[in-house]
Amino acid sequence: MNLHSRPLKEGDRIIALDMMRGLALLGILLANSLHFQYGLFVLPEIHHLYPLGMIDKIAEGLILVFAQASFYTLFSFLFGYGMAYLKERLEQRTLRFGVVYFRRTFLLLIVGYLHGLFIWDGDILFVYALTAFLLYFFLKLKERGLLIWSFLLLFLMALSIATPEDESTSIVDEQLLQYSIEENEVLSSGSYSEVVFFRLYADPLGLGIVGDIIINATAMVSVLGMFLLGAFVARKKWLLDVPKHRRLILRIWWITMLFGFPCKIAYLFIDTNAYEMLHTMVGGPLVAMFYASSIVLLATSERGQRWLKPLTYVGRLSLSNYLLQSLVFTTLFYGYGVGLFSNIGVFTGVLLVLVFFTLQVIASKWWLRLFQIGPFEWLWRAGTYLYLPKLLRKK
Repeated sequence: MNLHSRPLKEGDRIIALDMMRGLALLGILLANSLHFQYGLFVLPEIHHLYPLGMIDKIAEGLILVFAQASFYTLFSFLFGYGMAYLKERLEQRTLRFGVVYFRRTFLLLIVGYLHGLFIWDGDILFVYALTAFLLYFFLKLKERGLLIWSFLLLFLMALSIATPEDESTSIVDEQLLQYSIEENEVLSSGSYSEVVFFRLYADPLGLGIVGDIIINATAMVSVLGMFLLGAFVARKKWLLDVPKHRRLILRIWWITMLFGFPCKIAYLFIDTNAYEMLHTMVGGPLVAMFYASSIVLLATSERGQRWLKPLTYVGRLSLSNYLLQSLVFTTLFYGYGVGLFSNIGVFTGVLLVLVFFTLQVIASKWWLRLFQIGPFEWLWRAGTYLYLPKLLRKK
């Protein structure tokens, strides 16, 4: 390993990316608040969703339209951007990108697996790491190749809209219902060891290891499409000179807003598998790009930077804050902790998210006054670059 390989310096950071990461963490927590409180599959048949009636239903609708399927997608875009940027920085200095990349990805794979098993099974890091192994080979493509493959993969996922609803769909729905009943029982009253055991052996689709492969492969195709789109934008360097590309970014903003939100809103009124796929596979990526372009445009003004500045504190500690969200909210909701599972309703859950995220902003700002990076970011860098990076700031 070349001893001159080093992580990104603070002064070289693109502030708009940190703002996007901060916003993505808020959106992910809002979307995940339903799953922390009700399990992986939110089903009105078995869950106490609306103790406040219409207020809870409106809160759920807002989460579906503005948060669900868009913020993990935005995070995927940012991941791909970061990997392409890392490749460029290392190769400009004639350093071995592959060694750093695979070490970094393998460490993320371990963290994702441990997080998914011992903290929360809604983890996305494990899928990110699996997909990142494939991303390495796609990063050899030129800009046009990245864009073409991104659109092909995203279009492939969009084709799920045309999947017919037949008898097999009903069988899967029955299996998911049975899984959710068992999950509801163990998460609401089970011990910590029982919850971990359930995660380890539960089978949502009833297909064994084949079901796990199907779930992960489907997620990887969607994630890889956004990875490649992020890598393409990094190669084009649009975020390094926003005024020069403002017209293009504004066009993206209009297109993603006008097409993205209708795709998501339709699912609120037509609850079928086709419209759910339209909401997730088409509306999700489009609204994610709406958020990204919105932040890029706002960050070009002083007022916009002041409004969005708090997001940068959370965004710079994105891995630590993501893991902390899982740790705190599983403790609050699961039976081995405070035991709020399926008890407080959607709207109260949203209020809890907003309070906690505010605390994360305050805590992250305080942390960055004393330290250069977050605790898990520090461990990830140490394992990636095989040296101990500086943690404390100079007085």
